Amino acid sequence: MNKKNILMMPQKLKQQRRLLLKTIAASTLAPRIVLGNAVTNPDVVIIGAGVAGLEAAKTLRDKGISFVVVEANYRIGGRVHTDHDVFGVPFDTHAHWMMISRKNPLIDYAQNNGFKIYQDLGKQKYFIGDREATKDELADLWGTDTTFNKKIRDSALSDIAGDDDNARTALGGDFFNSPWGYTVASDYGVWDMAQNSEDWSPKDWWNSIGGDDWFCAEGYGSVVAHYGQDVPVTLGTAVKQIDWRGDGISVITWAGTIHAKAAILTVSVGVLAADHIKFTPELPVEKQEAINGIDMAVMNYIGLHFTDDVFNFGADTYVCEQQHDENGVGYLANLNNTNLVYGYVGGNQAKALEKESMDVAIAYGLDGVKSMLGNAVEKKFIKGYATACGRFPFYEGAYSTAKPGKQPMRAVLRQTLADKLFFSGEATHRVQWGTVNGGLYSGRDSANQVAAYIKRNN
Repeated sequence: MNKKNILMMPQKLKQQRRLLLKTIAASTLAPRIVLGNAVTNPDVVIIGAGVAGLEAAKTLRDKGISFVVVEANYRIGGRVHTDHDVFGVPFDTHAHWMMISRKNPLIDYAQNNGFKIYQDLGKQKYFIGDREATKDELADLWGTDTTFNKKIRDSALSDIAGDDDNARTALGGDFFNSPWGYTVASDYGVWDMAQNSEDWSPKDWWNSIGGDDWFCAEGYGSVVAHYGQDVPVTLGTAVKQIDWRGDGISVITWAGTIHAKAAILTVSVGVLAADHIKFTPELPVEKQEAINGIDMAVMNYIGLHFTDDVFNFGADTYVCEQQHDENGVGYLANLNNTNLVYGYVGGNQAKALEKESMDVAIAYGLDGVKSMLGNAVEKKFIKGYATACGRFPFYEGAYSTAKPGKQPMRAVLRQTLADKLFFSGEATHRVQWGTVNGGLYSGRDSANQVAAYIKRNN
């Protein structure tokens, strides 16, 4: 998800040392402390053991501040998870792209801990029906991409506000009538912002940074699981209520109440919008407006495992068919030479597929491959798997996007309440929202702010 230049040109692949880590999956399920053995009156309670919560805990530990981390799920990592069982090869069920290499400390961490990290070369192939696009047709595609960037940039830098701050309005009807209009809009929209063009804000897109992306052969989730393996976490402990009246904070979970001086809330904005956590007193109106203004986009993955590299384009090649609407599937073919095709679908189509069975979603992804390669490719199909992040109550979606006209709400979302209730996670980051590294940095920033608060009040 390279914000400013998703249609990337090939770059030289750097060779990295390789050491397969076969025990990573098990480490995420290792026994962890239960609430009864944890500090019940810590300085800080951290809610959520995704990357933001893990980083907050590491930062507080380094500063000698006591904390408790509670996590509703039965593993750490949150929206970054690698499954090793479905296909017998690493399959990232959520975040997969290690984004913005110059701003992503997890890339250095992975390289220093024996993971195989390699750069996303951005190799791309485009089909028109069952044939590859010609050079002239691709030239038209690149021209359409240039037009897209100009129109979105002009919109982002204009005074347009409210509902008109959306990509559909910015691009105009003529853009979508061009041969590659929907393809380029899908590349940036449903396959990147995870929203249809009328639902994402050019100003939000523009207020982000891009950069080189990298992959991890063992899975991004494996890196995060390894990164957080030394953080004590109370798993399977959902927070029901946060009482932030008077002095300190009380965090009420199904297993008991934790009293602390401050709390760092790292759950997704989707969880907040779904009211899974009750606040006493209620959150201020402006905070509620921010939660409702920063939407939780839906991006799901359809894994398709084949007996061989069915596209025959080599490892980690982006493949898509010319689109005529925003309902199609984009593909990352032959992940790390595993013969696994990674289909991705976002926005309204992803939400619609979540209402169907997994078999329907798998068939939808497979049909897209058959449309390009022919029905005979099904003979090489082994099995499939489809995610449904919007139906998962711990996430309520994939990552944050600002609704049209609501980009300034990110600043309101990250504001601290009563100097003791801190809001963290990727949705709160100024320019790295929607990324794992954004979540990491926000967790670190919140922990530093909490530490300053604790020291002032000791």
